Amino acid sequence: MKRKITALIITCLLSFPTLAINYFQVNGEESKDSVKVDKKKKKPLPLEPAREIKFTTNESSWMSLDVSPDGKTIVFDLLGDLYTLPITGGKATPLTSGMAFDSHPRFSPDGKSVAYITDASGAENLWIITIADTAKQQVSKGKTNMLQSADWTPDGQYLVTSKGGVRRLGLPKLWLFHREGGAGIKLIKEPERLKIAEPTVSPDGKLIWFSQRMGPWQYNAQFPQYQLATYDRETGKTEVQTSRYGSGFTPTLSNDGNWLVYGTRFEDKTGLILRNLKSGDEKWLAYPVQHDEQESIATMDVLPGMSFTPDNQSLIAAYGGKIYKIPVSGGPAMNIPFEVDVNIELGPELDFDYPIADDPTFTIRQIRDPLLSPDGKKLAFTALDKLYVMDYPNGTPSRMTKNDLIEAYPSWSPDGKWLTFVTWSTEGGHIYKVNTEGRPRPVKLTTTPALYQQTAWSYSDRITFIKGPAQKFKDAVDPFMPGKMTEIGWISPEGGAVNIIARANGRHKPHFVKNNDRIYLYHNKEGLISIRWDGTDQKAYVKVKGIKTFGAKDPSNASVIIMAPEGDQALAQVNNDMYVVTVPIVGGETWSSRKTLTIEMAWVVGCTPSVSSSLSFAT
Repeated sequence: MKRKITALIITCLLSFPTLAINYFQVNGEESKDSVKVDKKKKKPLPLEPAREIKFTTNESSWMSLDVSPDGKTIVFDLLGDLYTLPITGGKATPLTSGMAFDSHPRFSPDGKSVAYITDASGAENLWIITIADTAKQQVSKGKTNMLQSADWTPDGQYLVTSKGGVRRLGLPKLWLFHREGGAGIKLIKEPERLKIAEPTVSPDGKLIWFSQRMGPWQYNAQFPQYQLATYDRETGKTEVQTSRYGSGFTPTLSNDGNWLVYGTRFEDKTGLILRNLKSGDEKWLAYPVQHDEQESIATMDVLPGMSFTPDNQSLIAAYGGKIYKIPVSGGPAMNIPFEVDVNIELGPELDFDYPIADDPTFTIRQIRDPLLSPDGKKLAFTALDKLYVMDYPNGTPSRMTKNDLIEAYPSWSPDGKWLTFVTWSTEGGHIYKVNTEGRPRPVKLTTTPALYQQTAWSYSDRITFIKGPAQKFKDAVDPFMPGKMTEIGWISPEGGAVNIIARANGRHKPHFVKNNDRIYLYHNKEGLISIRWDGTDQKAYVKVKGIKTFGAKDPSNASVIIMAPEGDQALAQVNNDMYVVTVPIVGGETWSSRKTLTIEMAWVVGCTPSVSSSLSFAT
């Protein structure tokens, strides 16, 4: 097999000397899956069309387009097919059709062909179609590819594209392919988490512009997400070209090399920036246009592809369902009207009947903070941000307050007669207690609003908690604040002053052990620890590590460990599993990480995180 591959590469390189020179000179790597021979020939797209949808439209969302070198024709994608259109507008003509999803068209420098991305081979690959006879040629190969847009080099011999693999097979990187095919060259390899998208080649062919970011996407995204950068084809070096807070993406170059247009977010809207590449000056070309795709993986680019007209006087772009001609000199955008007769082929219809009840009551799917009473006869929990108590295991839940507040983190008193819990509203949060015998009468214990969390009632009749500034939480961009400003504190069950013990410093989940008046906490790196009521004498007890999950470099740490009330065992949650471990008394100065016990444990019981967000032992 290796000899066949070697022979294939040599034959390819001898057939295309220019490609051979670039192959050995450019710091790249070959695409392994692009040169494998599949002994069993499979049909690329096995799904046969069973339906079709026909309609006529004069608008569409997310159309990537390009302008022909002679300035007479626009090519654009719409619902997975390519169309051509006179630049003055009119009736669109289909260029591709069928079950394959075709997108991101780019005219060749001679205007005779169009490069585009399609899954016609069963995976996303780079193809070329000749306009005159619609003959198609596959350029890149591979069964697990994920490609995002492409552009031609000025000589029309090469194509640059953003190519990666599906799921964990690699983020898109910058690749170079000869128009006749071959293995291709990976121009940028590192860093591993760098994602490259939307490449475009400068008119002189020396620079490749692209947008880049770290990782495929970000949950609760914060700006900036993308910035523009360039790859120098002579030196192999990259350079960041923008530093905008609203990001920089979808670079589009004029044919004379004087202008750059790119997208950015300002406040809550997306617009197009025009940069003079000679002076570096920038101004808004169009604002707003349409919402970008920064919050998603952006498999269809962060904005649809755009193009300058050959005279460099206008930018052709699609937004708001229409195609516009935007003058570089300023002024209103001109609509280019179009009409498309769409014929979409579809696979068989998947139609399932799922009954949806419209009853006045429903089953709650997420129970939070479940906690058994000390005698094990009652269960406290929160659901839909309200506190409930029920006889365990088959009682009827009943609300403990009539508050119109968020209620969370319940904790039983050692005698089981009281529950403490925290609240939150736009005015801040407080700690309450409520009796569990007789008619519930909630009592507010705190006087100063704050973000209170994770209450725990000690055997010495003190209520501990984690506390943070209310304003910090109000200003937070996600619910995982207030971070470094949190403190460990306690308050009397009768209310009164809040007593601060120490900064939390990552320590959380306070709880207690019988006959031991110390506060037990968990720290993600230090494991299960305890401190005195004045915050001193920290001791470490046990760390728990689980399996090494797919793609991870290290074994999973426990997300929380709590000590049993008798102090002889600990309960740990690692990923979606729960473990029980015996905790020996080792003696000595247990603060030292060298003497902290790290235990690799066997699985005990599965855990469904959506059902519970807290762990607890029954006494």
